Amino acid sequence: MQLFLLLFLIALTGTMWGRGRYLKIYARESANLISSRVTGAGMAEAILKHRGIAGIAIVRGHGLLPDFYEPESRRITLSPQHFGGCSYGAIALASLQAGKAIQHHEGHRPLLWRTAAVRWTVFLSLPLFVVGLGTLLLGMAKTVFPAVVLIWSLIALWNFLTVPTEIDAGLRAKRELEELRAFRNLDERVGVERVLGAASTANIDGISVLGSWIGRMLLPWAKSKAG
Repeated sequence: MQLFLLLFLIALTGTMWGRGRYLKIYARESANLISSRVTGAGMAEAILKHRGIAGIAIVRGHGLLPDFYEPESRRITLSPQHFGGCSYGAIALASLQAGKAIQHHEGHRPLLWRTAAVRWTVFLSLPLFVVGLGTLLLGMAKTVFPAVVLIWSLIALWNFLTVPTEIDAGLRAKRELEELRAFRNLDERVGVERVLGAASTANIDGISVLGSWIGRMLLPWAKSKAG
């Protein structure tokens, strides 16, 4: 039990550090726009075309994972602000997903492990949290709760251990951006690469992802009621 808690705390600490660093850098650099005014979708398409990769759909997303590459359907999904935006953040996140498409094209199997880790983390985090809280309230701390902690710890650790796949995708994206000469000045290059690096090391926190998704769903509804 103590070992499982230790593994979970290690993974959780890494996740919180990576997410905090990413949000800070993203907020700072996303205020800047790339001078070419190419959109995130346009940059992802340019990267794939440069690599000679066809058959990848690039779509605007609204789901739980707004920026995601799906190997099964060969599809890059980008959040609305990244799909049609031209901020440093939009270019970086779109390029990262294109980097994953390159991994898939080249048979980089760890991509499949990372994809599975992200999905399990997002879709099981909330149910496990609810079940864990329920077992504590019902006095089952010595029976069911350890099993919940074990599952949560293994998922969190799996997520943490597959982060190098994200880093590799970010490095591939950087090489493509350099070959495409996507930047017109040093500030653009440094800004986009800072977001790329931070996004590559930001673990997925299932609860936060779910919270963000619920917020995106409720915000239009709240605005319509206020209007």
